[in-house]
Amino acid sequence: MAIPTGAGKTAIADLFKMVGLPSETERAVKKAGSGEELIRTVVSVIDELILRTIEKKTSAEFSTTRAEVFPQYYAAMRALGDLIRIVVPPHAMERLMSDSLSELEADFRDLGPSAFGSDLSNRGIFTIWTLRKLKDLGQEIGTQPSDAALDTEMAMKFSVYAIWTRFHVDCLVKSMRTKKPIYPENIGHVIDGLRAAVNAYAWLRQAVDLRSGVTEPVLAPIPWDEEDEALLSDSMRTIADPC
Repeated sequence: MAIPTGAGKTAIADLFKMVGLPSETERAVKKAGSGEELIRTVVSVIDELILRTIEKKTSAEFSTTRAEVFPQYYAAMRALGDLIRIVVPPHAMERLMSDSLSELEADFRDLGPSAFGSDLSNRGIFTIWTLRKLKDLGQEIGTQPSDAALDTEMAMKFSVYAIWTRFHVDCLVKSMRTKKPIYPENIGHVIDGLRAAVNAYAWLRQAVDLRSGVTEPVLAPIPWDEEDEALLSDSMRTIADPC
């Protein structure tokens, strides 16, 4: 994925909040409670970008459209995060994110199986669980001393993976709620997008550990045998053909 312009220019302690924001118009307006018109405008842009992507029928069309709209989606999510941080009191921000993630989880649990089957629904639920872990780590990093250089480097890497994940979560949620299907050729792209949550977690975990002075332990080499090689080969085939 291409790194959008401006990635990394916000402290990582602020960036993590974007993954838990409500990104559908009525939910965002309802949750924020003020600044309604500005928030409605930004979220309507997010809605349009997601709909433009999921309506594509072929793998090539989906990939091309996603590459075109993701920088705009990234900028819109950054803008939404800034607006909501202005209009929502700090003490209410935690509740806002928790409620939003709970609603996303409920969507996958209640609407997902009939929309695109239990396997993809379970992947969605696991992704929301990972986003919760990001939120928890974000709270932890927010209590530690700021490091401008560290924030810039880690925020860039974390934010791209985190918002890439959220883009694909929103594709699935929009599909469920509007009953607009994601075409079969594109399901693999969405699954790969959900996997980016693990990368986002790894970068945020590294940022927390570096700030707190935790270092990676030195591990002894682990013997590698034919059975290990067979398991690796099988797992790589699964990744190559997730459906």
